[in-house]
Amino acid sequence: MPRDKKRVLCAEPSADICSLVSMMLGRSGYDVVSASTIHDCLELARSERFDLYMLDDDYIDGTSIELCKQLRVLTPETPILFFSTASFERDRQRGLAAGASAYLTKPDDIFEIVQTVNSILLPRRPRAATGEAEQP
Repeated sequence: MPRDKKRVLCAEPSADICSLVSMMLGRSGYDVVSASTIHDCLELARSERFDLYMLDDDYIDGTSIELCKQLRVLTPETPILFFSTASFERDRQRGLAAGASAYLTKPDDIFEIVQTVNSILLPRRPRAATGEAEQP
């Protein structure tokens, strides 16, 4: 049975960054939809189903913390990943307190995006199901 493609909403004001994220995640089998404002992100979240929201730190119409809180109310079960230039520990703590599942910083963590998204979205199979011998 074919695996359904997981959908990621990349709420990122920079078209270049969203393009890069779309390319990276697309090569790993994800369907990525882009939004550049909080308004656009919330409209998409209300009208379509996503498996993950990926947020920047600042938008022309508000902040990522505000957006994260609104998404938590709208779809509390959908994981949220921050990919932000705000790199202080207090920024990470605010994002996680607002409801984020994970927090990566730009540009340092760019190569961790796929691994992080995989760890959030892909179920872990027991070793016996993968054919590997279990270790005693």
